[in-house]
Amino acid sequence: MTEMTTMRTRWTALLSAGALSLTLAACGGDDAAEGEPTTSEAVTSEDGAATADAGAEETSEATSSDADPAEGEDVDIQEFLAMLKSPGEEKLSSYTMTMTINMGGQAMEMEGAVDLTGDQAALDMDMTMPGMGAVSMIMAEGRVFMSMPGVTEDGKYLEVPPEQLGDVSTQLDEVDITSTWDAWEAGAKSVTFLGEEDVDGQDMRRYEVTVDTQAALDAGGQTGDDADTASAMLGDEITYDVWLDGDNLMRKVAFEMEGVVTEMFANNYGEAQGIAVPSEDQIQQGAPGMGEETSDS
Repeated sequence: MTEMTTMRTRWTALLSAGALSLTLAACGGDDAAEGEPTTSEAVTSEDGAATADAGAEETSEATSSDADPAEGEDVDIQEFLAMLKSPGEEKLSSYTMTMTINMGGQAMEMEGAVDLTGDQAALDMDMTMPGMGAVSMIMAEGRVFMSMPGVTEDGKYLEVPPEQLGDVSTQLDEVDITSTWDAWEAGAKSVTFLGEEDVDGQDMRRYEVTVDTQAALDAGGQTGDDADTASAMLGDEITYDVWLDGDNLMRKVAFEMEGVVTEMFANNYGEAQGIAVPSEDQIQQGAPGMGEETSDS
């Protein structure tokens, strides 16, 4: 195997892991998945609070206060989705997140920020991955940069060649914590209010959302062999636990698929994340396997 092929394999594995994790975060992520996530701070930005338009605030207040369901009571799916959307697109387009994915005794952890307010999605993620250690990924201005042990120097990033991004760049570009709500709208079988709980010192409302897998896949446009594989892996239905704060912001999501437990926390909605392309002195020029292909032998 050539060094170039090895490097491409590593890029693909890392990018795919990042894309998968962020897609899970978008499913309620997000929100992201491994071990205990760092404690989320309350959203305290005065600017963030001021930017929420009056209509969204009124909708949020009305949705959360009018006829609150009793514990264990089913909630109308459309009303639940309207509640999720009530903070408004501007508020929901940027956030920070932590995520833990536990699988077979191993954990993948992620922490970072997503900003969808510009023409192109931007994200800055630090990931701890079994067998790879600490990996960082930055996507900004349509470019993707990664830092990884054994490949980049300390504090340096390599730009991933566009030809090696493939479909992963599309997956990353579609990261949106609200993107799964369309699938929920099409596939949700039930939404149940489970009561109020303390999450990181805040009172939050917990809901259980049961989703028909096939209906959700159909809504997402997945068909053919890919849809069959996904359906077989996910089972007939997926159950999400969703926690909302007093502003109806989705702050925590947890779910399990085939023994893989994912947990995500989202925070700092609506705040500027300051994600940018690494500076020139942070970009490493070349790495083993990044030049012309040579034989290992």
